[in-house]
Amino acid sequence: MEHNDIIQQLSEHLFWDVEKHDIDLTKHQRFIITRVLDRGTSRDVRLIWSYYGEDSVKNAIMNAPSLQRKTISFFANQFQIPPEDFRAYKKELTTWDH
Repeated sequence: MEHNDIIQQLSEHLFWDVEKHDIDLTKHQRFIITRVLDRGTSRDVRLIWSYYGEDSVKNAIMNAPSLQRKTISFFANQFQIPPEDFRAYKKELTTWDH
Protein backbone atom coordinates (compact mmCIF):
# COMPACT_ATOMS: atom_id res chain seq x y z
CA MET A 1 0.00 0.00 0.00
CA GLU A 2 1.36 3.41 -0.93
CA HIS A 3 1.80 6.42 1.34
CA ASN A 4 -1.11 8.36 -0.07
CA ASP A 5 -3.42 5.39 0.28
CA ILE A 6 -2.64 4.85 3.94
CA ILE A 7 -2.76 8.47 5.03
CA GLN A 8 -5.95 9.11 3.07
CA GLN A 9 -7.66 6.06 4.60
CA LEU A 10 -7.11 7.27 8.16
CA SER A 11 -9.82 9.27 9.93
CA GLU A 12 -9.78 12.99 9.16
CA HIS A 13 -9.63 14.05 12.81
CA LEU A 14 -6.27 12.34 13.40
CA PHE A 15 -4.10 14.81 11.54
CA TRP A 16 -6.16 17.99 11.65
CA ASP A 17 -3.15 19.92 12.93
CA VAL A 18 -0.65 18.92 10.22
CA GLU A 19 -0.57 18.87 6.44
CA LYS A 20 -1.30 15.30 5.39
CA HIS A 21 0.90 15.55 2.32
CA ASP A 22 3.88 16.40 4.58
CA ILE A 23 3.55 13.20 6.62
CA ASP A 24 6.31 10.70 5.88
CA LEU A 25 5.40 7.13 6.88
CA THR A 26 9.02 6.29 7.68
CA LYS A 27 10.29 9.54 9.16
CA HIS A 28 7.16 10.13 11.26
CA GLN A 29 6.46 6.50 12.16
CA ARG A 30 6.34 6.93 15.94
CA PHE A 31 4.18 10.05 15.68
CA ILE A 32 1.73 8.31 13.34
CA ILE A 33 1.48 5.13 15.39
CA THR A 34 1.05 6.97 18.68
CA ARG A 35 -1.53 9.40 17.29
CA VAL A 36 -3.57 6.61 15.70
CA LEU A 37 -3.45 4.30 18.71
CA ASP A 38 -4.35 7.12 21.10
CA ARG A 39 -7.07 8.82 19.02
CA GLY A 40 -8.02 6.59 16.11
CA THR A 41 -10.91 4.26 15.46
CA SER A 42 -10.48 0.49 15.55
CA ARG A 43 -10.30 0.61 11.73
CA ASP A 44 -7.47 3.17 11.90
CA VAL A 45 -5.59 1.02 14.43
CA ARG A 46 -5.94 -2.12 12.29
CA LEU A 47 -4.66 -0.27 9.22
CA ILE A 48 -1.59 1.07 11.03
CA TRP A 49 -0.96 -2.26 12.78
CA SER A 50 -1.08 -4.02 9.43
CA TYR A 51 1.28 -1.52 7.80
CA TYR A 52 3.93 -1.23 10.53
CA GLY A 53 3.65 -4.60 12.26
CA GLU A 54 3.27 -5.55 15.90
CA ASP A 55 6.90 -4.93 16.93
CA SER A 56 6.92 -1.36 15.63
CA VAL A 57 3.52 -0.64 17.16
CA LYS A 58 4.58 -2.02 20.53
CA ASN A 59 7.85 -0.09 20.51
CA ALA A 60 6.14 3.18 19.61
CA ILE A 61 3.37 2.85 22.19
CA MET A 62 5.72 1.75 24.97
CA ASN A 63 7.99 4.75 24.39
CA ALA A 64 5.36 7.40 23.68
CA PRO A 65 5.90 10.45 25.90
CA SER A 66 2.19 10.87 26.58
CA LEU A 67 -0.94 8.79 26.10
CA GLN A 68 -4.47 8.75 27.39
CA ARG A 69 -5.00 6.49 30.38
CA LYS A 70 -7.45 4.32 28.45
CA THR A 71 -4.87 3.81 25.68
CA ILE A 72 -2.29 2.58 28.15
CA SER A 73 -4.81 0.27 29.81
CA PHE A 74 -5.97 -1.19 26.50
CA PHE A 75 -2.50 -1.86 25.12
CA ALA A 76 -1.14 -3.10 28.45
CA ASN A 77 -3.84 -5.75 28.21
CA GLN A 78 -3.20 -6.33 24.49
CA PHE A 79 0.52 -6.95 25.02
CA GLN A 80 0.13 -8.55 28.46
CA ILE A 81 2.50 -6.12 30.13
CA PRO A 82 2.03 -3.94 33.22
CA PRO A 83 0.89 -0.35 32.61
CA GLU A 84 3.86 0.78 34.68
CA ASP A 85 6.16 -0.32 31.85
CA PHE A 86 4.82 2.42 29.57
CA ARG A 87 6.87 5.62 29.47
CA ALA A 88 3.67 7.69 29.44
CA TYR A 89 2.37 5.95 32.56
CA LYS A 90 5.46 6.93 34.52
CA LYS A 91 5.23 10.52 33.33
CA GLU A 92 1.53 10.88 34.16
CA LEU A 93 1.56 8.89 37.40
CA THR A 94 1.29 11.91 39.66
CA THR A 95 -1.64 13.41 37.76
CA TRP A 96 -3.56 10.13 37.80
CA ASP A 97 -3.50 9.98 41.58
CA HIS A 98 -5.38 13.26 41.96
